[in-house]
Amino acid sequence: MSTSPAAIIAVAVPEVGYHEGRNANGSWNNREKYAAEVPGQAWVSDDGEPWCAVFVSWLALKSGNADVYPRTASCSIGVAWFRTRDRFSEYPSVGAQVFFGSGGGSHTGLVVDYDENTITTIEGNTNDNGSAEGDGVYRKVRRRRDAYVYGYGHPDFAQGPRRAVEARWVLDGTQAPAPATKSVTVRAGQTLAGIAAAAGVALSVILSLNPPLASHPDVIQPGDVVTVPAVPGQVPTSPTAPTPAPTPVPAPQPSTPAPASSFPGTDEFGPGADNSFVTRLGEMLIKRGGGRFYSVGAGPRWSDADRQAVAAFQAAQGWSGADADGIPGPTTWAFLVTDQGRDIPAAAPSKPASAPTAWPGDRYFHAGAVNSYVTRLGQALVRHGYGTYYKQGPGPTWTDADRRATAAFQRSQGWHGSAADGYPGPETWRRLMG
Repeated sequence: MSTSPAAIIAVAVPEVGYHEGRNANGSWNNREKYAAEVPGQAWVSDDGEPWCAVFVSWLALKSGNADVYPRTASCSIGVAWFRTRDRFSEYPSVGAQVFFGSGGGSHTGLVVDYDENTITTIEGNTNDNGSAEGDGVYRKVRRRRDAYVYGYGHPDFAQGPRRAVEARWVLDGTQAPAPATKSVTVRAGQTLAGIAAAAGVALSVILSLNPPLASHPDVIQPGDVVTVPAVPGQVPTSPTAPTPAPTPVPAPQPSTPAPASSFPGTDEFGPGADNSFVTRLGEMLIKRGGGRFYSVGAGPRWSDADRQAVAAFQAAQGWSGADADGIPGPTTWAFLVTDQGRDIPAAAPSKPASAPTAWPGDRYFHAGAVNSYVTRLGQALVRHGYGTYYKQGPGPTWTDADRRATAAFQRSQGWHGSAADGYPGPETWRRLMG
C-alpha cells in the first residue's frame, strides 16, 4: 500500500466521536480500543495513560502509513523521531502530525487541513470544552499561531512534499504552489533585524519587500504587519519587475537601542513564564553558544534550559552571585540584543557515555518490565531526592513507585501532560544520569 495523507485521513474521519471508557463513578478513565492494536503499546490502555500519541500511531498502522509516523505513546519521542529525519518544521501540511505544548511534549494530533490562520485536526484524548481532561476523538480547528502549537512532523509520503512550506497537498492529491511571501504580525520585543534572521534572509530583503519601512527600519510597533519570504532563506523573485535596491540604513548605536528591543521586565521570565519573550531569549542564547542547553530548541515556556543558558552567558561576562542567577535583567538583555559581551564558551569535555548510561530505549520501561535499566533508573531517582516513593528497592521490576517517582521528577523540570507521564524518555534519562 502506498503511503499517502488521504489514506490516513480516511481512517481518522470515522473515529471522530469515539469516547474512552468510564469508571464506576462516571469519570473518564483513559481506557480505549487503540493501544491494544498497536504492537508494544497495549500498556497505555491497561495503565489508563494518556493516549493521544498512540492514537496517531494506530491511524498510521491501519492506513498503511506505519513506516512514516513514529510508533510511540510519547509526544516528546514523536518530536525527536521527526527531527532525527530532518522532517520537523513550524509549518503545517495535510497529513502532518502536529505537536503541542512545551517542546511538543503535551499533546498531539493529525492535521487534515489548514489555511493561512488555522489548522483543522483530528485528535485523540481531547475534548471540546477546553479543559485538560481528554475523553475522546474530536475534530478541532486551532489557530496556527497559538503559542500552544509547537510544530509539525512531516511524514515521508510517497506522493507528498518534503516540507510543508515547499508545496501543499490537498485531499485529492493535487498540488498547489506555495506562495512566495507571507505576512507576519510584529510582536512586542521584535525588531526588523530579528524578523529577517528568523526568515533566514538579510535585512535588505525584508526592506525590499516592505518599501514603506525602508526610511525608518528601527521604528516598528507590536501589531504592525511585515511581509517576509514564505520559505525561510528563499528570496522571492518577481518575473515582472526587478527588486528595488534598499535605502542604505545606518546601524543603530548600542547606546540608543530600538524601542522594540527594550527589556520587557523580569516578570516575563522565570518559573511559570510562558510568552514570546522567553522564545526570543532562547533564540539569542542559542545564537551566542547556548545551544547545548536546549534539547528541542527555544520555546515560549520557561524551562531549566533557559535558566542554565542565561547563567552560562552571565558567567561568561565575569559576573557572579546574584548577577549570574540565570534570570535575565536589563543588562543581560541589552548584551544579548546588541551582540555585546562574550559568547557562552564551549562546555568542558564530559566523561564519555558508557553503555549503561546511554539511553536504552522506552521498551525497557513499562508494566511487566524486568531488567537492570529499571534498577538504574530507580537508583538515579533516589539520588535526585525521589526515594520517598519507594517502600522497598529500587529493583529490576517496574513498579508504580518507579512511575510515580519518574513523573514527580519530570514535573520538577517544568514538563506537563504526556511529557510528565512517569515513563522516561531520552531527555528524562539524560537529566537523571548526568
